[in-house]
Amino acid sequence: MIANRPSVFVIPLLYSLLSIICVVFSSVTFANPKHQHLENIPYMKISELPTTSPTQTYTYGQNEHQYIAFWAGKGSTKKAPIIMIHGGCWLSVFDMQHSIAQANGLAAEGHDVYSLEYRRTGKSGGGWPATFEDVQMGILHVINMLDKDVMMLNLIGHSAGGHLALLAASDIQRHLASAERDDIRLNVVGLAAITDIAQYARGDNSCQKVTKDFMQGMPEQVPASYFMANPIHIPLTDSAISNVILLQGDADTIVPVRQARHPHGQTVIVPNAGHFDWLHPQSVAFGQLLEVLR
Repeated sequence: MIANRPSVFVIPLLYSLLSIICVVFSSVTFANPKHQHLENIPYMKISELPTTSPTQTYTYGQNEHQYIAFWAGKGSTKKAPIIMIHGGCWLSVFDMQHSIAQANGLAAEGHDVYSLEYRRTGKSGGGWPATFEDVQMGILHVINMLDKDVMMLNLIGHSAGGHLALLAASDIQRHLASAERDDIRLNVVGLAAITDIAQYARGDNSCQKVTKDFMQGMPEQVPASYFMANPIHIPLTDSAISNVILLQGDADTIVPVRQARHPHGQTVIVPNAGHFDWLHPQSVAFGQLLEVLR
């Protein structure tokens, strides 16, 4: 038995080395170079990313902020189109510019991408409910533009845009019916989405503090408005909805992890992901987003 003891240690050691070699070669062979392991990315890094202009833009209203930027999906294999709603605390100072790299990254993966611009709190003339009405109008405009062979549609929203996307999803069957597209099914993805706006308004970070401006008051002052604008109170059981997935980073300091919940949604927590990781095509979080898209 003593003579055989070295093999007890050598064989597992060789197995471990072989496993490491396989992992290394697997990473080189199968890893997508677009998706590096970037985590907890600051906003400045997002603003420094190179971007490409839209393939085309469409207007869905008379206001200069009521338009849709479209990027055609790349490659021979087309995936389900995406309607995306950018975040930015519902504020006019944050337009879709900060989300263009995200749109570019999604188009590079084969998705046609329709990014909605909309009126927001401040100079652009938004606020509740005008901002939400814009989003509904924009979504309906996109649905009317889709090819007849489109059967699945991704609706995604980041942060405040996630809040608006979830609200819009609750009424999507009506829009599909008006466009005579009852055949379409919706895959809804919230990215650090604000699911409980009343709870969010009571927070003390910079984005939470301006929620009252978007809602024109605090929950105690305009309770009916907060109830109507709160995704957590609204069923996401429409027959057109195939999935509701809430992606959330546990390093997010702008939208707390406790916001990633809805009785009709699935929550996925991404370790070490910050608030802006979803916008960076080379982040771990972006890779997770690609996994849940149709």
